[in-house]
This record gives sequence, structure tokens and C-alpha cells, in this order.
Amino acid sequence: MIHFHKTTSVSLGQSVHKEFWDNKNEKVKKAFKGTSSVSILNNQLLKEKTRAVDIINEVNEKDELNFLSILQLKSKIVQTTSFDSFFEYSKGIVKELRTAEQFGNANTYYAVIKVLEKFTGGTDNKFNEVNYDFLKRFESWHFSRGNSINGLSAYMRTIKAIFNKAVKSDVVSRDAYPFSHYTIKTTPTEKRALDIGSIKSILLLKLEETDSLFHYRNFFLASYML
Repeated sequence: MIHFHKTTSVSLGQSVHKEFWDNKNEKVKKAFKGTSSVSILNNQLLKEKTRAVDIINEVNEKDELNFLSILQLKSKIVQTTSFDSFFEYSKGIVKELRTAEQFGNANTYYAVIKVLEKFTGGTDNKFNEVNYDFLKRFESWHFSRGNSINGLSAYMRTIKAIFNKAVKSDVVSRDAYPFSHYTIKTTPTEKRALDIGSIKSILLLKLEETDSLFHYRNFFLASYML
């Protein structure tokens, strides 16, 4: 499937070697021996293709097609539910962001996936399992390791963003949304300003022009004074 010059695939649970695939007519060749009936298999493939095309046409008629990413469109076709893997969906977002060369956002999502996998001990979690109780347990685990409330806030905002994407894509129902009751908390970051004595020391520091610190010091002072 191609959408906005990006490609993805939808698994139908069938596997056919290239030599047995009729690419022109998009069906399995009669010589294929991996099924009891090639005709029935081709009918099943045609049925799934027709269903996918109907969904795409329906989305297009609602003027929604151009506002969906390929991952969101795939989600509508495969009809994922609230019991699908939270981690697999999140990894799909990371892959999509990397394909779009949005590496900063991709790294943010990836960091959350890794910390949640560490929290769960590598156990997969379905969307309905990432509920209010899950978030509170993750919160306690986070603080028990000496981490800050703002660090937790960053993780929770990303988890919330994942759920928002999933809800908008009909991957998960609004009933499974855990942030209706969970509040993301933050605390003001403590300001760490240099005292005037330190500024004078930097200003009066004797450095050779060939020293790389000479330029760093000057850039800093220029920014400070401006």
C-alpha cells in the first residue's frame, strides 16, 4: 500500500514464494501447492483487497484521506482494537517519524518505549492495560529511582500523545483513555544563574587566540551582554 509516497504492508497470514505469485493479475498461480485450494485462497485475497479499497474510498469520501498518515490509514484497514499492543503501536510511530526524518521526535518516543519496557520487565502491554493504575505504578517506580517530577512529566506527555494518536486513528476507543483521570504534574525548574564574580573571572580570563576556549568564551560573553 502506498500513501503520500510512503509504503507499508498489511499481513493476511499467508505466505507465497515469488515464483508462485502472478504479479500482473495480483493472484496466486495455480501451480502453488501450499493450500488445499488456490481458487479459494485467491477469493480470500480478493475479498480482503476489496474490503481495503472500500475503507479507503469511504475515508476519501469523508475528506479525511489527505489528513491521515500511512500508519493511521493502515490502522483503519486492519481494524485494530483497544486490546492491541501499546508498544508495537508506539514503535510504529517511531518508525514513521524516522522515515519522515523527524529524528528528534522519534528519539523522544523511543526513550519512552525503552523506559516503559524496563518498568514492565520486557512484558508486552495492550492498550487497555496501560490504564490509570498502570500510570500510578509507573509514577511510583519513577520516583523510587530518585528521578524528578519534571522527568516524569516528559514521559507522561509522550504517553498521552501516543494515546491521542491512537484514539484519532480509531486504534483504541476513548473509553480506554487513561488521562481522563490522571493529571500530569510539573514543578518550576530552579534557576541556576552565575554570580557577578564568576562573570568577571570569565571576562578577565587570559586566553590565546589559538585556543578554542578563546572563541567559546567570546560567544558566551556576547550572548550574555546582548
